[in-house]
Amino acid sequence: MFEMKKSSTLLIVILFSLFITGCYKKYSRKVAVCDGKLFVEVYKHNFIDVAYDYLTDSTNFRMYVGKFDYEHAYYRYNCQKDSITISESYEGKIINVRTYSLVDLRNSKEGF
Repeated sequence: MFEMKKSSTLLIVILFSLFITGCYKKYSRKVAVCDGKLFVEVYKHNFIDVAYDYLTDSTNFRMYVGKFDYEHAYYRYNCQKDSITISESYEGKIINVRTYSLVDLRNSKEGF
């Protein structure tokens, strides 16, 4: 009886540990955009195929862009002079477009 209780407790501890470590976002990669002036940091969730994008210049700001799943959605980044346009697509259709001034982003110190 004691041996069974000990092994079931160990199993619960192992499963709980795996669950806790899987709940955190883990750094996946950094992608250069705007001719290398900006970067998109991508973090992935362990158990589900969801990624989180953050836009940064690595010095002045770090802005949360959003989350998406690789199967259905993505973000596209387009730079023009002093602005960046972020298009959010879902199943091949653009569902949201946002434009930001690079000067305003750098002056905001967001995320730092």
